[in-house]
Amino acid sequence: MAQVSSLYPRKAIAQAPHHLNREELLAICKLEIDEPSDITKMVAEKDYVRLLEAIANAEDGLPKAHIRLGMSMRCEDLGAVGLAWKSSPTLLEGWDRAQRYVSVVVGVRALELTRGEESTEIRFLRLTNEAPKGAKLSNEATFASFIAICREASGRPFKPVRALCAHEFIGDQAFLEDYLGCSIEDRAGINAIVISNEELALPNAVGDDAISRFFDQRLEEMLADMSTEVPMAFQVKSEIGKNLSGGIPKLSDVASALGVSARTLQRKLSEEGAVFQELVDQARRELAERLLRTTQYPLVEIAFLTGFAEQSGFTRAFKRWAGETPRSYRLGSQTGR
Repeated sequence: MAQVSSLYPRKAIAQAPHHLNREELLAICKLEIDEPSDITKMVAEKDYVRLLEAIANAEDGLPKAHIRLGMSMRCEDLGAVGLAWKSSPTLLEGWDRAQRYVSVVVGVRALELTRGEESTEIRFLRLTNEAPKGAKLSNEATFASFIAICREASGRPFKPVRALCAHEFIGDQAFLEDYLGCSIEDRAGINAIVISNEELALPNAVGDDAISRFFDQRLEEMLADMSTEVPMAFQVKSEIGKNLSGGIPKLSDVASALGVSARTLQRKLSEEGAVFQELVDQARRELAERLLRTTQYPLVEIAFLTGFAEQSGFTRAFKRWAGETPRSYRLGSQTGR
């Protein structure tokens, strides 16, 4: 059963119309009014989206409470993950951490970063028009959450280039666009924000890699204690990434590491519309880009760490992925291109 941190229903209730009974709202997520807020305490996602819908239905006019929920997010609300994000040297490295620790980041269970020549697209929560109303409201809140965290971490009046919403917008779109500082294209089929690479490369206000690495250790401990349902494709990609230095893992080996049979793994990936070989490519590309951006490892070592026997093979694959050589990509990331 999919879950989210109890932080989010409590944040949502804080933005609800005053005439709603707080105790009754908390009961939807099986929470008590006198319980302390705890990011590691989880609630059923289905209950959370029911709560968002109940609050939206009680609002006058177009719903805004869920957007205000997103706007209210602060790095410290997310515990170690928020502080690791805030202390990352750049926004891009903060997003790298967000992707790695996706199960505790703003209620999102899936994040994908796709870097283009001038901008990076960050996708989340692929929902269609068939999704429940509350799930769509959660989607809309996430746009505001991401920007609130980015603005605090960067110390700048950060604005994305644009935003894309998978479904027809439910809440007050103009209200959210005014907060984001960019337009939102709804019914786009994907949920994403697009950020300029130049913006992502600028230093954060309090960026400190040593501090962010410290919080990485705390995050590993936190994740071990949390019961969250992460899409199988992301579990597979993570497992592939951990083993690339030993060569490309076989599907049967990944299945064994995840505690399922190869047949079950193939079935679950198929249900999510994922293909094992494509996940291998994605894991190799994401790891290669991260190493090129954040380390000074020689290209031959990065080739080895991403599962290539020779640097020439790595270079050919990277050009296919990114449209440029690894050396060019590294230079561009250093100059903020």
